[in-house]
Amino acid sequence: MSTGVKALRVLKFGSSVLARPEDYGRAAEEVRAEVAGGCKVVAVVSAMGRTTDQLLAAVRRVTEAPADALVAAVLGTGEEASVALLAMALDAREVSVNAFTRTTIPIRTRGPLQDADPVDVDAERILSVLESVDVVVFPGFVGVDAAGSPSLLGRGGTDLTALFLGHALGAAETRLVKDVDGIFPGDPGEKPDAAPFAYLSWEGARRIGGGVVQEKALAFAARHGLGFRVAAQGGRGTWVGALAEVPPGSATRAG
Repeated sequence: MSTGVKALRVLKFGSSVLARPEDYGRAAEEVRAEVAGGCKVVAVVSAMGRTTDQLLAAVRRVTEAPADALVAAVLGTGEEASVALLAMALDAREVSVNAFTRTTIPIRTRGPLQDADPVDVDAERILSVLESVDVVVFPGFVGVDAAGSPSLLGRGGTDLTALFLGHALGAAETRLVKDVDGIFPGDPGEKPDAAPFAYLSWEGARRIGGGVVQEKALAFAARHGLGFRVAAQGGRGTWVGALAEVPPGSATRAG
């Protein structure tokens, strides 16, 4: 798809890098650097820190048998608050931004409401908005099914949101911003001198990655031939994709 806007990047910020209110400023700086480099950005966010777990605990204290749509509605409030916080941080840095909610431009889903699959989004409308602002902030993890019920993309579903949007929008790069700089051969906490893979195939990332990327998201990327980067803020990290599309300088490979 031709974006109709200058170079577009999708950046995903998960709960591990949005653990505290102060972290939104760091995420905003990462986005602002992309804008300064001439890019438009779709920033996809998870809920802050342990918000999802706290909301789920609250649900369970109210009832032991909640309706799936109501669970999705409650948990989705964490992502919507996160959207507003990042938009505030960007606005404070004089970056032009539009904040989307689940209902503004929803990702349409099918399947179980707590583990749904994304199937459609109004990409043209998103691209139209990006003609007048540099950044849109989008809630990860959440969607709306054909009946209009709130839905979730499963644990770690913000990865899937970002990859789905990167594919739908024809982004120049989709980057999953994590608290580690890529995918490592082992636990980087136990081997501080270990270096991340510069390149992994989708299957290699699934086999080696230890859950760094949601498995559903990896399956989606492989199915659509979508390459993407896993990196810490300011890092190069690991490129995940087809061998023929390895970016220059990505020398370390695994199948």
